[in-house]
Amino acid sequence: MKFVVVSLWMIVVALIFATAASIPTWLLWNWIVPDIFGLPTVSLIQAFGLLLLSGFIFGSKGGPIAT
Repeated sequence: MKFVVVSLWMIVVALIFATAASIPTWLLWNWIVPDIFGLPTVSLIQAFGLLLLSGFIFGSKGGPIAT
């Protein structure tokens, strides 16, 4: 029973952090991009996808910095 409660708690916390990280992306995109580039606005879920995609493309792997 304790495992289930802890697992549900971790899912809730992960969703809160994902939403908190997506909100700035969502707000900035909908504020700047449609006016400058004429692209459509995005939903919060799409902003989360953009955040994940940019993390995959530009994010670090956690290793040492290449010199």
